[in-house]
Parts: sequence; C-alpha cells; structure tokens
Amino acid sequence: MPHPSSLPLFPDLTPILEHVTVLDFETTGVSGGKGRVIEIAALKGSHHQITGRFHTLVQLKGELPPKITEITGITAQDLVHGMEERAAFSILREFIGASTVVAHNIPFDLGFLYSTYRRLKLEPVAHPFLDTLSVCRLRQPSPRSLPDMCKAYGIPLTRWHRALPDATATWHLLQRLHQESPLDHLRNKLVLNPRYGAPRWLPPLAEVIPAPDAPLQNASLPPEG
Repeated sequence: MPHPSSLPLFPDLTPILEHVTVLDFETTGVSGGKGRVIEIAALKGSHHQITGRFHTLVQLKGELPPKITEITGITAQDLVHGMEERAAFSILREFIGASTVVAHNIPFDLGFLYSTYRRLKLEPVAHPFLDTLSVCRLRQPSPRSLPDMCKAYGIPLTRWHRALPDATATWHLLQRLHQESPLDHLRNKLVLNPRYGAPRWLPPLAEVIPAPDAPLQNASLPPEG
C-alpha cells in the first residue's frame, strides 16, 4: 500500500475515481480540537469497485455525552470493545495511503483526522480530497444533507449517523455525481455556504471556489481553533 508521504508527483493528472478512500466519522462533538472520534468507516475504491474496507469503534477516554448516544445509538459499553485510538488512526493513515479522501462535508472529517494526527504525534500528511457536499452545492438546491442527496439521487441510506452506512451512501453518491458530470476538476475544491461566513479552519490544499451567484470567498487557510 502506498505510504501517504509518497503522494503522486502530479496528482491532478490521476483520474479522481482511480484511487479514492470514502471516509466517515462519528464523533463526540463538532470540533476536532475538542471532540473525539468514536467510530471510523473507510471504503477504499478504484473506479466503480470497492476494493477494501476499514471499520471500527474507537475507545474513548472520558465520558460519552448522552446526546451522542441518542443520535448514533453508540453506548459507552460499545466503545469498551473498540480499537485503541492510536492503533485505529495508524491503520487508517496507512489505509488511506496516497488516495484521494472523499466525504460529505469534508472539512468536518479532515478536521478530526488532522487534529488526531497531531495529538497522537503521527507523521503529518496533507491528503488530496473531494467534498461531495461542495459538488452538491454547485448542482442541487438546498437542503443538501446526505439523506437529502440520497433521496435526490435514489440512493438507499439504511441508517444516518452511523459511520459505515454513511460512508457507503457517500460512495454511491460519489458514483452518481461522477456519472452526472466528471469530478476530476473539483479535487481539493470547496464551495462554502455564504450563510455561515468564512470557516475558522480549512483543510490543507483547499481552494475555495464561489457558489453559484455568490462572491468568491476568502481562500486563505486560517489556523484551526
């Protein structure tokens, strides 16, 4: 498996579906600086085939907020049997390798990923990415949540707010979006919702492009809070 430090010399020349990892986390909060990942699902794929899967619960030091159990159904007892955090993220980092990371609202998932890399003192890496939410902001009317987009594109979503069903639905959404119109030019591109203003943090490699009929957002990369 390619090591993430061995990224392609010219990644933009690689077709986007040739080497992707679709990623979804369940977490204890909304910020990677304060919350923790409690479930990981990652699907490795090439073109239209899933070629690998990594799925695990992650042990949590501290209390699991009751609201998270209410949303996800994950309990503190479930997490006792999860994988130790460092082991889980070391495996995930190697699993991603040199692939393009895909997620629906990818600043959320990459925020947790990079925060955990730093906290665990894992070797830093900037993963190329594709944000399916940004693609939907260019193509679909609001609302554009994953369940909304699954309904719009006829994709089954067996359960929302669990990592593996969400990652699986995002995989199928990626295929539908690429069939609709190729996505290669949208690697590392973000379309922000102007209603929420500029985010406090953007992923490395990110280039902000304007939403339809919206002014260009500031593409600078402020530090993560």
